[in-house]
Amino acid sequence: MDEQLVALYHRHVGRAFERQRRLVALLEKQAPGEWAYDPATATLTYSKLTLDAPILGTHAPNDTWLWAASNKHLRLTLTNRALVDAARSAAHRLGVHALGAPAFPLAPLLGPDLTPHAAHVLGTVLSGELGYDAFHTFPHEAGRELVLIRDKRLAVPAAKPLPRLAAAFPAAVVEMAVPDHKAALAAYARDIGLSPTETAGGLVLRSPDGREVTARFDARGRLTVIEGLPVVAPRLVAPVKKPPAKKPAAKKPPAKAAKPAAKAVKKAPPAKKPAPKKPAAPAKKAAGKKPAAKKR
Repeated sequence: MDEQLVALYHRHVGRAFERQRRLVALLEKQAPGEWAYDPATATLTYSKLTLDAPILGTHAPNDTWLWAASNKHLRLTLTNRALVDAARSAAHRLGVHALGAPAFPLAPLLGPDLTPHAAHVLGTVLSGELGYDAFHTFPHEAGRELVLIRDKRLAVPAAKPLPRLAAAFPAAVVEMAVPDHKAALAAYARDIGLSPTETAGGLVLRSPDGREVTARFDARGRLTVIEGLPVVAPRLVAPVKKPPAKKPAAKKPPAKAAKPAAKAVKKAPPAKKPAPKKPAAPAKKAAGKKPAAKKR
């Protein structure tokens, strides 16, 4: 595992997560629709929204990385090719020389925990180092593609640092693969104007107004609690929330006793089968009377 690349990931992951939330919010504002990516114009389209999104490369199923400019099947704009060249050139400045190759295996760089998330790791690092506002990954038949996005609507509004930290960081370490929570929290705290100080009990974060909170970690360096700070439940929620869709009021089923009275059609009683007729009893002879004798 390349320690320098992983350190850069921890350096940028907090702010990258905030930008990703803004991107989610921007997409959620659109009417549901199909998305499409066109490498020839370097544009990502979702519904009626079109974003400039030059492609950087592909995380292939065999866990290798291929820069877009080295992919002979892609036709790129000149601007897109310049971006890929800038990313590869940054390898020497960042001290991660493997990034300068046209293609390279990912496992030696990221290790077993981060390799499955390679597109997100490289998107986090390179969007931060190259000054882009967000990144986006999407599946492709050749693997998972990574594009960078620059859009002023993705800028995170200034906010008080402690509430900002409470809203974002606990969610970041839940939604993203972050091996070292303490290193990521210290970097993010500095980014948003807090002063982190490592102590035996964890990490003390001091805001410009003098308020302090303490972050505690377990033996593996995982965040367990931030004392003195009401932490927002970790979940990926877009900052711009849509009002919940109103469900149509459920119609109460009519009470059994009150079945449609207006149209209460009385069911005709089942037709009675005519009772079988008994054979007529023979006429009874008048008692004691004999038929009158015929006169001769």
